[in-house]
Amino acid sequence: MGNISLVRMAEITGLGKIGKNGLIFHSLYGPRLMLGGIVTTASLPTLTWPERDDTGCPEDCFVCQDVCPVGAIDRIGRVDRQACVKYSMQTPLLSLMLKSKKFSAQDMSSIFNAATVDGNSIYTCTKCVSGCPKC
Repeated sequence: MGNISLVRMAEITGLGKIGKNGLIFHSLYGPRLMLGGIVTTASLPTLTWPERDDTGCPEDCFVCQDVCPVGAIDRIGRVDRQACVKYSMQTPLLSLMLKSKKFSAQDMSSIFNAATVDGNSIYTCTKCVSGCPKC
């Protein structure tokens, strides 16, 4: 089947618009959304979304570009994903915990609350999200 971009699917379904940092930008929550998806052939009921402003990132806002420590987001919103991931995955915390085999559920909770996690990796840099003035 291949990869499915949850960000593009969220934009197509009307959840928001792709922001300058490459993430979905919601009118109420800005880029502060965690996306998940299920692929199915089941017939599903039609959903209605709450009213929202679909303008996306303000044209004159460059906060995510300015706060990015590696300059991975340019002024027109192209993201150098390799630079972002390379910088974001510098933490040895998770691998050290797993190698030690001495960690508790509280240790795992602490590390997951200090970083953004997806199905494949752990990212410690979320400055483009936390710096966004939306919300």
